[in-house]
Amino acid sequence: MFEPTPRRKREHKQHIRHILDVSESIFAEKGFFQTTMRQIALKAEFALGTIYSYFGSKRQLYEKVIETKVNELVSSVTNETLDAPTVQGKIENFVRAKTTFFHKNLSFLRLYLAEVDVPRPDVHHILPKSVRDKYDSMLSDLTGVIWRGINEGLFKPMDARVVAKALDGLTNTLAFSWLGAQEAPAPVETDINTVTELFLYGATIHREPTQNSNSRRELGNGS
Repeated sequence: MFEPTPRRKREHKQHIRHILDVSESIFAEKGFFQTTMRQIALKAEFALGTIYSYFGSKRQLYEKVIETKVNELVSSVTNETLDAPTVQGKIENFVRAKTTFFHKNLSFLRLYLAEVDVPRPDVHHILPKSVRDKYDSMLSDLTGVIWRGINEGLFKPMDARVVAKALDGLTNTLAFSWLGAQEAPAPVETDINTVTELFLYGATIHREPTQNSNSRRELGNGS
């Protein structure tokens, strides 16, 4: 049986990576339906038949682009989150790793927000289960961090799954604001610090009850 040489294996991996990178940029610019395999072949400087020899269809190629990047995202975020010894450190590392990854991968960010963060009824936009499971594993780890924070008295007793999704959504919204911004965005480090501070300590300066909360308390007492 023919066994590819190490050089051939390296070239094969390099070709796959190059095609994925080119496809990512085109899909992000044009969207799935407006992108053609011929456009990808031209930009990647491969014959169209070569592209099809690696990926049997445009859908298969698109899903591989998403799967590859989601795996990189989850691996980066999970490693950084688990590396910190404290709950606060884990939260900060989650925000930092995810935000930094998006900042370095803006073309993927467009695909990510379209597929992962914004549910669509069209079944053609539903990601493969393996990709969803990978992303959900990251949220599951974050939920565990929130539960630990609740048990340690850092967070109020709440549904940890909802809190984890809220933090995930907050980072997604921040990243989304970079796309098509009319003015220069703040340095990414400033954004990371702001989101971390907001999540861990809130946006208010004073902790005294507001007028609305006093009104609700009076209604609850039947006053």
